[in-house]
Amino acid sequence: MSTRVRKVWLVLGGLGLALLAGAGAVLFAFRDAATSVSEENISLTVVTGGGVPGDYGLYVYETTGYETTDALAGSRHDYPARTYLTVQPGGCGTLVRWQPLEQRWEEWDLCPDGTLAGWTTFHRWFRVDNTDVWTCPEPAPMQGEPGDAWRVECTRVSSQEAGEGSRVLAYEVVGFETLVVGGEEVETLHVRLSSLETGGTEGYGRTDLWFLPGTNLPVGWAEERSVVTASRIGPVGYTEQFEVRLTSLRPAA
Repeated sequence: MSTRVRKVWLVLGGLGLALLAGAGAVLFAFRDAATSVSEENISLTVVTGGGVPGDYGLYVYETTGYETTDALAGSRHDYPARTYLTVQPGGCGTLVRWQPLEQRWEEWDLCPDGTLAGWTTFHRWFRVDNTDVWTCPEPAPMQGEPGDAWRVECTRVSSQEAGEGSRVLAYEVVGFETLVVGGEEVETLHVRLSSLETGGTEGYGRTDLWFLPGTNLPVGWAEERSVVTASRIGPVGYTEQFEVRLTSLRPAA
């Protein structure tokens, strides 16, 4: 092999190594992970009540589900078999927060009459945080009597990616249903919620909630959501599906 040819191969080899190193750096910079939260870490900051069902405290749920995004190369976060919800004083009156992962949580801001003043959602994908803050100009009832139905429009006032937007919530009180919690039959109020989102994010969602009557405590919760958000890297799709079921009516902490 001539000296000139040998130099060409050395240059090409060097370029190949540089490209591989660059690709590795990009993959490292945008790697994604899902991390479970521990009951012990959450309970450290929880305000506890008297231990009555629906009182302030930490509640444990059996869980199945996941969230996915098609951003970059795409990623999926599977939710752990046990997730945690806290009922705490704050906001308009009570803050109900569900957190399946360090990278995903949702918090409802409920007024003393049980209406929804707004909510906040948090997602972390590829080490990038995004917090959406929603407010309902007219606080929306979360519960009612069987056969009741109503609609409300809430607006997104803060988001790193999607900007302003709106979500129309259509509620329907399906009726009273019996669920089993820790081997005990419990009467619950089944509320179904359909949502249509427009603005920087567009898509739909369906939520079924089974509340312990007279409280803000979900005994069961099932959700499906599919949206597309306009972003700096183009349209980004997001889907989420999960079901949770309360393991005990009394708070764990």
